[in-house]
Amino acid sequence: MIRNMKTISVIGLGNRGTEYMGFIKAFHSKKAKIVALCDISQQALDDVAPKFSIPKDKQFISTESFFAKGVISDALIISTQDASHYEITKQALLTGYKYILLEKPVSGNKAEYIELRDLAKEKGALLIICHVLRYSNYYGKIKEIISSGQIGDIVSINHTENVGYFHFAHSFVRGNWHDEFASTPSILAKCCHDLDLIAWFVDSPCKTVSSVGELIHFRKENAPQGAADRCMGGCKARKNCPYDAERLYITDPFYKAKFVKYMQRTLTGKAKNSKADVVDAIRNGDYGRCVYYCDNNVCDHQLVTMTFENGAKAVLNMNGFSDKMFRECHIVGTKGELIGYGTKLKMRIFGSRPKNISFGPVSLGGHVEGDIRLVSGFIKLICDEITDLKDITTIDATVISHDIALAAEESRKNGGIPITL
Repeated sequence: MIRNMKTISVIGLGNRGTEYMGFIKAFHSKKAKIVALCDISQQALDDVAPKFSIPKDKQFISTESFFAKGVISDALIISTQDASHYEITKQALLTGYKYILLEKPVSGNKAEYIELRDLAKEKGALLIICHVLRYSNYYGKIKEIISSGQIGDIVSINHTENVGYFHFAHSFVRGNWHDEFASTPSILAKCCHDLDLIAWFVDSPCKTVSSVGELIHFRKENAPQGAADRCMGGCKARKNCPYDAERLYITDPFYKAKFVKYMQRTLTGKAKNSKADVVDAIRNGDYGRCVYYCDNNVCDHQLVTMTFENGAKAVLNMNGFSDKMFRECHIVGTKGELIGYGTKLKMRIFGSRPKNISFGPVSLGGHVEGDIRLVSGFIKLICDEITDLKDITTIDATVISHDIALAAEESRKNGGIPITL
């Protein structure tokens, strides 16, 4: 092993955990190495461990057995399901891990994420939360322009998260985030990224939050005539249904296919799948259920209005019914405005001609670039190459977005009344 090579353990071998492992292996193999894995699925361990040459004695089927070994690496990545984040992270801090990268959200319980913040401080640990959008060139450029004063003081922000009808159905109706009690509310699970961006841009404490929203569409009373409990269970409404699971996950051609078609591991739990495996998963698993007959309870649309101490106002619109996945952002200042649409950014300084803004060689503008740069930043952090934590998404920074999200839920459930933070 290379001298001074940093070691990393990973708890949770789902899509995000294995993606980050791949980035480390592809881009940072001279600085860091994955040395231990933990997951509750033996299939996941069997699939992933050989790709990273992880020996059997460094593969753990439970967090209890993992933490029983003490601190076995320089850093830890926790990429499990939302409801498990608090307990696993608390144990990691108590065990003595000093560098932890935790998938968002931290918790849907304020007492829990405040406890983790305070515990990290007490233990001298850096607990980094995966608010990946901050790390992209696109949103970094927006922050840079705001901080430069070019558009003056922020007056208002209008930000929309277009989730995508197929993504919402996959994750928040059929998938792991369909139940707020087993996971977290959709405004926290999906939009703590967006709330984090807004708070980061405004850079002033949030004073009040109000919100309206509901689960309006994915309900049994909205099922089309002839719909069955499962898409491949005799449904007579499939032909004209955009949520038909067989089409979304199997038959759509490449030029029409949504990203969910390529999430076969999510459907089957296995890394390698035949068409028969995927068909069986659709016939019998969660992702083949009719979206109108699921046991989902999270909002499919929600508006959050925020006021900040410096006078700025912001509105976040979470929309589960867009044709594509993209974000829109209109930031109005006293001297000009920024208009962001997907990966395009335009600046208008009042009295001047509009200007298209370039924000670097990579124009993905979202998760992929942000994920890559987040992992890069984490590697630099554990290698002592970063000393200024100003724009690093530590637990201290993420508390703000979580506070706003929980206040939004309190407001929504009480008729939209303003909640003071």
